[in-house]
Amino acid sequence: MTVVFGHALLYMKGIIIMPLIIKTVGVTVYGGFVLLSSVLGVVFGLSSMGAGFRAKRFMPAAEGMTARREIFYPQFYFQLFSVILFSCLLILLNPTMNRYIFKSQLAYSAWVIPFYLLFYFLYSQGSDYFRYTSRINFMTAASICFPYMHIAMLLLFLYFAKTISLNVLLLSEALSALLVSIPCFWTIFREIGATYSFYSKKGLLKDIKIGFPLIFSFLVDFILSGSDRYFIAFYLTVSAVGYYNPAYVLGSVMILVAKAMCTVLPQLMSKAVDGNSDYEARRMLNYAIKMFLLMALPFIFGSLVLSRPVLSLLTSSEIAENAFLVTPIVALGTVFCGLSFLLSNALFVQIKTAAMFKMNLYAAAFNFIANLIFLYYFRDIVVAAITTCLGYLIGFLYAYRSVHKDWQIDFQVPALSKSLVASIVMAAVLYLISYGLRDVGVSIALVCELALGISTYMAVLLILKTFSPKELSFIRSLVYR
Repeated sequence: MTVVFGHALLYMKGIIIMPLIIKTVGVTVYGGFVLLSSVLGVVFGLSSMGAGFRAKRFMPAAEGMTARREIFYPQFYFQLFSVILFSCLLILLNPTMNRYIFKSQLAYSAWVIPFYLLFYFLYSQGSDYFRYTSRINFMTAASICFPYMHIAMLLLFLYFAKTISLNVLLLSEALSALLVSIPCFWTIFREIGATYSFYSKKGLLKDIKIGFPLIFSFLVDFILSGSDRYFIAFYLTVSAVGYYNPAYVLGSVMILVAKAMCTVLPQLMSKAVDGNSDYEARRMLNYAIKMFLLMALPFIFGSLVLSRPVLSLLTSSEIAENAFLVTPIVALGTVFCGLSFLLSNALFVQIKTAAMFKMNLYAAAFNFIANLIFLYYFRDIVVAAITTCLGYLIGFLYAYRSVHKDWQIDFQVPALSKSLVASIVMAAVLYLISYGLRDVGVSIALVCELALGISTYMAVLLILKTFSPKELSFIRSLVYR
């Protein structure tokens, strides 16, 4: 439950910071922040080059100060040197990157890059130490403090300086990472001491050989989930990214549900399969799929009606007018993405990691090629949303085909039909009621519409007797776990 709560708070950071930036300094700075922070995130993800896999794998079983120190420090220093090298390369390449990716529309100093990467490296190492020594509460606390400390710093700077810039956005995030890493490393130094230890040549090559496929998977995942922003910036403008990203973030809210389920399903399904109870594992998966769809389907219909007013409230009327169609399209894509996540649990317990990789690879390849071609001819952010949706659909179809070979997946069409009916009724009620709330404030109107929409949807589901007693019992047990 702690991990699920942490996921929710981390996701909320993006929704909180979005209006803070847009309403203060405009959509172009927000779009630039999204692009530049994504670039730095990808570079940091690549900086380990696969080294560190053995530390993550064997740290949980390591006992005593010496064993943990010998596992932790070699990968620590390797990535430290790698981060420094990548920082130097980015400083040298910054004029080219700014010209071709950002079209010289962003004003920032290249010297914020090494500070950002170095301080984020310290935060990541500290958080991972707690994670792989099974201090989940400490890890979650660090993960939550980092983004909300960033928000607090931005608010303080905005209060005193009355404005913020791209440099301030990046440096405040870097400083937040540093402040969170200090207590983490105080604990690390107290437990395993501070020393210099590096890989042997053979040990380094062995670690990279094992971990490098995960780096490739990381790149594929980035292409699938984030490359559309860069195509938009290249073919359109940085401001167009600022229009697109808020609608994308809003449309992908339901992925949080799938990720929350995936924090508990792998362990429960693995235990069932190892106990020769494949039926129980399939039942868990089928129930999870049903519950996800029962929540995701009404979100699609709700976003059709509420996308424009919600975006207008969170950002600006300009963004709402330009991007309101993106939200329901991304919401539909999120259904396929969430189903892929859930089906991946079946592939995980069957140790079909190659199928998991191919699922993302095929989806990412389609998304990349489709954006490259269609955004060239149809320069509209809605095109990027459509290609993303289709990419997730391809990933889902491959995952379903891979799982269906061994497991029968029951999408429970009768229940989903009832959900579809309830969603249509809910959308119709929201559409009609919106006319009666025109003279009420936007915030009050949205609260009333959300409450009415949820109540209407649940009432129709109950009237149609969508849930069985066993399913209600499973839902309660999943939430408690």
